[in-house]
Amino acid sequence: MQLTCPSCSCEFPIEAGFADADGKRLAALFAEIEPALGRAVIGYLRLFKPPKNALRTARAIKVLQQLLELVNAGSVCRDERGGVRRPASPATWTAAIEQMLQGREKLTLPLDNHNYLRAIVFGMADAADAVRERTQEANVRAGRHRQPEAKQEDRISQHIGWLRTQLGYQAIDQEEFDRRVAETRETGVPS
Repeated sequence: MQLTCPSCSCEFPIEAGFADADGKRLAALFAEIEPALGRAVIGYLRLFKPPKNALRTARAIKVLQQLLELVNAGSVCRDERGGVRRPASPATWTAAIEQMLQGREKLTLPLDNHNYLRAIVFGMADAADAVRERTQEANVRAGRHRQPEAKQEDRISQHIGWLRTQLGYQAIDQEEFDRRVAETRETGVPS
C-alpha cells in the first residue's frame, strides 16, 4: 500500500512510515496531545527548522518532549529564576502557539528554546488570573462569595454529562457508559 505525503505529494510505502524508531517515538508523543494543541505544535515545530535543512526527527522529539513537560506541569513561569507561577491549560498553550505562528515574520528563526513561548503563555495566564482575582474581589464586596451547595440532582446530571463527554472522546465504550450511568443514578455521584 502506498501513502501520499500531504506536504510534498510524494508517494511512499506504508511500511516506510513505521520503519524508523524515531518516527514511532514522535508519533507516540503526538498521540498524547489534545488534537487542537497537536495541530498547533506541528506548525510550532517548523519554527525550529534550520534554514537550509530539514528538522531532524530526533530534534523534533526533543523539542516536543520539552514542550510536553511545560504543558503537563499545569502552570507556567516566565523565567524559572523568578518563581512566580500561573495556572496554564493546554488551551492557553495552543492560543500562545497560534499567536506565535501568526507573528512568525517577527521572530528570529530557527528558535533555540521555548522561552518566548513561555513568556507569551505567562502573559496570557497572568491576564486571566488578574481577571479571576478582580471577579473574586467584586463578589466578596457584593456578598456573593458564598455559593449554596449544589443539589444532589445537579451533581448527578453533571457527572452524567462528564461521562457523555468521555464517551464522545472514546475514553469509554457504550457498555461502560451505560453501566456507570446506572451506577451513578443508583448510588449518587462518586466522591
